[in-house]
Amino acid sequence: MRPRVRPPLPDFRYRPAETITLDLDAAQVAKPVPPDYVFRPGQRVLLLEDRDEFREVLHDYLAYRSFQVTSVPSGVEGLREIMKDPFDLIVCDMMMPQVGGEMFYWAVTRVRPAAAQRFVFFTGHQNNPRINFFFQRVKATVLIKPFKLAALDSAIGNVVRKLS
Repeated sequence: MRPRVRPPLPDFRYRPAETITLDLDAAQVAKPVPPDYVFRPGQRVLLLEDRDEFREVLHDYLAYRSFQVTSVPSGVEGLREIMKDPFDLIVCDMMMPQVGGEMFYWAVTRVRPAAAQRFVFFTGHQNNPRINFFFQRVKATVLIKPFKLAALDSAIGNVVRKLS
């Protein structure tokens, strides 16, 4: 019996940028983010997500959009990365083991206050009053799981508008 060989991941860095979506409904076409509201190619993104499959999809999509992506499964590892270098954008899950999204945000903004406006949070717990209070308090850009990749593009555009 031959061992299964996993095919290599495609290299997205050298393809022209276009909007893709995971939705299989062909009737809904993802709209690209206007050029005025996108980050420049090569900017650094820190991605925090504890679920491997979801993290891989987001990582591949952001890399396809020409970002330099560092992805980690926890807030603890995210803090290690933040201490090394600043990031242009931080895409962060709220519910992670050890250090969740809220605790991660407060730790990052103590060390790098300018990063406060560079967060895009996502959560599947939209009805949690504690999480909603946090989002309102920090005027967060938020995605509710499950979301389409076009919504991620839109959220990135919102962060760019906050920064300008």
